[in-house]
Amino acid sequence: MTHSIKFLDTVIRNLPSQSKRQTFWCYGCPGFGLRINPCGSKVFIFKYMSGAQKGKSRWISIGQYPEWSIHRARREYDRLYIQVHEYGRDPVEEMKLEKEKLEEQISVAEFINVYIELGKQKGKKSIQEELRIFRLDVIPVIGEKLLHEVTVDDIEKIQTRILIRAQQTANATRNGKVVLKNTLAHTRQLFNLAKKKRLIENNPVTEIESLGTSGSRDRVLTFEEIWKFWHHIDKTGISPITANALKFNLVTMQRSIEVRNMKFSGLKLDEGVWQMEMHETKNKTMHRVPLNRYALEIIEDASRFTGRSQYIFGATRAQTPPAQLNPKLKPLSKFALPQAVRRNRDIFEIDDFCPHDLRRTGATWITAVGLPKLYAKLMLNHSDGERDITGEVYVQYSYDFEKKKAMQVWEFILDQITSCTSTGDIPSLDQLRTNIKNSGLI
Repeated sequence: MTHSIKFLDTVIRNLPSQSKRQTFWCYGCPGFGLRINPCGSKVFIFKYMSGAQKGKSRWISIGQYPEWSIHRARREYDRLYIQVHEYGRDPVEEMKLEKEKLEEQISVAEFINVYIELGKQKGKKSIQEELRIFRLDVIPVIGEKLLHEVTVDDIEKIQTRILIRAQQTANATRNGKVVLKNTLAHTRQLFNLAKKKRLIENNPVTEIESLGTSGSRDRVLTFEEIWKFWHHIDKTGISPITANALKFNLVTMQRSIEVRNMKFSGLKLDEGVWQMEMHETKNKTMHRVPLNRYALEIIEDASRFTGRSQYIFGATRAQTPPAQLNPKLKPLSKFALPQAVRRNRDIFEIDDFCPHDLRRTGATWITAVGLPKLYAKLMLNHSDGERDITGEVYVQYSYDFEKKKAMQVWEFILDQITSCTSTGDIPSLDQLRTNIKNSGLI
């Protein structure tokens, strides 16, 4: 019996399992179905007729609900449908041929090349970092092994290798457990791809107990630490461009990678904003950052060193503005800001402090003094997950008001802190709330 239903969460969630396997088909989507097994599992499927073998049906398992959302499964169905009905391709046959081409004789090192190339094609931003991780800790241990030969013990060896190295490294973050967590996560993705391509039956990484830990932080600089950061940075000997980039992190609350790659072409000074296009942000959404007085002063100072290059924070160690500006400056490296902080913690007089904490600091204090959390979320450019590309572009403009208010409040807070002659003069949070209320900003 054929069942056709609307694919809605409320509908799919309440479909009961029976003693026999059932298949439900989505209204308006030929071949897009949901298979419910007697055990209760629900799997999105795609059924089509093979062009190469007339009259023979093909079945593809797309993904299990709810791990695969309806929206995600529909996107995969659309992709497969176009392959079959617009280009006359046979995805099942292509997967079979690809498997035969790769065979089971492919080594881990060889398959890493396949994984990396696929990541590049998808535009995955972390792919170079993943390649570095594979070369550092995965290839030396299991690179020469065939994919199907890798065991849980081999993954344990990778884990042990990282922890032993961390014991010999003075500044290892959380005793190497953050590196370990990231390495295992990327290795798990590697073997998941191999499993998806049916080159292996099981993923050995999922069968071990990871000793890694998250690198997430909740560190926020206090008012006194903000004062020390602002007034001590000129005593560190950090180059003016690096110092300005760190300050810009604080005053705009933006990601370090976005600050380091900030271009003069992104400035809309007539509107008083820095506009990042979708390909320039982490979550692929256009983002407009209002520029307060602090931000504009930093840009003006940095341009004395980098004004002829495309990057505002172009990599230069010059301590004074050069007579001739270099038009070919590259952006600061990803190590420039954390190294500058790590090497000068004693001068800053701030413990356990890294550049990303500056971003979190601004967002925390603008909400602490009374702004809604939405304002901080908008400034941080955090995503909700689901995407509407057209809507995102236009909605950025509608949120200019909230973002501008957030930057005005943050400028006021920074004024109240940095203008003090010493930390003893810094107002308390309650005093600051009163001052802001009296100013009319909130």
